[in-house]
Amino acid sequence: MALAVLFAEPAWALSLNPDAGSPGIAKANTLHTIVFLLAIIAIFGINLAIARAAKPRTLYVANSGAKSKWSSGRVAGLLSVFAIALFVVGTIYSSSSRSVPESKATVAGADADKVLNVKVTGQQWLWRFSYPNGAFGYHRLIVPAGVTVGLDLVSSDVIHGWNVPTLTGKAQAVPGKTNRIYFRADETGIHRGWASVLSGQGYADMEAVVEVVSPDDYETYVKRLKTDIQFAQDDVEKTLADEARKAMGQ
Repeated sequence: MALAVLFAEPAWALSLNPDAGSPGIAKANTLHTIVFLLAIIAIFGINLAIARAAKPRTLYVANSGAKSKWSSGRVAGLLSVFAIALFVVGTIYSSSSRSVPESKATVAGADADKVLNVKVTGQQWLWRFSYPNGAFGYHRLIVPAGVTVGLDLVSSDVIHGWNVPTLTGKAQAVPGKTNRIYFRADETGIHRGWASVLSGQGYADMEAVVEVVSPDDYETYVKRLKTDIQFAQDDVEKTLADEARKAMGQ
């Protein structure tokens, strides 16, 4: 079984998120590998102990001696040291995978720490993304490559589950509370995820799409989005004003 797993594709054998798009998910994959190795060592150790305990007592007595006891102790010691080392490394990676990654670049709207803060509002049954310049959009979040993104998850109605496995993993948008998560995507591309919490009959279609673009393309996008929103708002206000004048004229 160990050989079959070790020679298998990484997506099948050792990783829950093989297409990692952020440093945190990559470190989490390493942590999964460490946990897998610990499980293999535990299985091997338990079966070895069972095999030794199942030996006929006469055979054990005949082969026992100072040398065999020393050999058994040395093997047990080596396995213990190895298991402790894996545990320490796993603890380090577990803490590191939750740390905030540093930005490699910056864009307009980022804070003093070069973190781009985006408010993500879950509602039945879609996501609304509010950017620092006041622009907003639905369904698709556009972020710049190499820039740390901080998502403030909130909900306008019920609990919603944010889940983009290749970038952030799972988090929840809870009414009356703000949950904050971070990620940094270093390569352009598209990452998809679906709601992970039952939030009503339409939750299965509540898709989140994160598109990673270059910093220049990001700035161009949010500027255009802000302009389009302002144009639409001005047009609505003009229409309402015209209708009000007509009503007063009557």
